[in-house]
Amino acid sequence: MSEAATQLLSTFSSLSASEQHEVLIALLRSSGQLSPSTLNDDQLVAIAEEVFLSLEVEELHGDENRKR
Repeated sequence: MSEAATQLLSTFSSLSASEQHEVLIALLRSSGQLSPSTLNDDQLVAIAEEVFLSLEVEELHGDENRKR
């Protein structure tokens, strides 16, 4: 991965959950501009699983914080 991509991921990680969500939506919308060979179906499924699992974890932690 390039240095620019690594910096982008680092910056993304520092965003709030709502900002991360907005960025993900923007990236997904713009991903239609990628050539079809950029990502295969298995890679897309793996990325989607990662996103949904991270959102579930955030939701779980949000529920725990509200109970306190």
